[in-house]
Amino acid sequence: MRSQPKACGTCMLCCKVLGIGEAGKEPGVLCSLALPRGGCGVHVRRPQNCADYQCMWTWAEPLDASWRPDQAGFLLNRRPDPAEVEVVVDPDRPDAWRREPYHSQIRQWADPRNGAISRVLVRTRGQVKVVFPGAEIDLGLPNHPRFQVQSGFQFGEGGMQPYARFTPLPGLGG
Repeated sequence: MRSQPKACGTCMLCCKVLGIGEAGKEPGVLCSLALPRGGCGVHVRRPQNCADYQCMWTWAEPLDASWRPDQAGFLLNRRPDPAEVEVVVDPDRPDAWRREPYHSQIRQWADPRNGAISRVLVRTRGQVKVVFPGAEIDLGLPNHPRFQVQSGFQFGEGGMQPYARFTPLPGLGG
């Protein structure tokens, strides 16, 4: 991990792909406050979520310039579970994460034997995919507004098979 984050420069993919509840901004639409050459038109007064946000590229030392979100076509987020990474894809480039060198690295992160990361979620146009080293499970749209993903491996035909499903967050019921 870097002691100082990399500069965003002209990258504004987070301003497009993430929703900003404080500003009433939906995911997948460029924020109306974004400036054409990068940055925020109300930088000093921007929503707290924006001020606090840092994508993984800005602080992950091994991710070079090719992983900068506007170059890659997606951004990487850590999730509340530190073993989980979220790939949030630009809706105008829905297959960007499948290009190399990204796809093979994302599959490698999804291998529970790697230690640090054991689950990778890909979000494209609101849909969620769970990536495994040798497979992907497309869960589609969440069936609950506040959900978590359960995934792993279970015994099936021919040995261990990946599984994934949505479940409501604890305490919210079905």
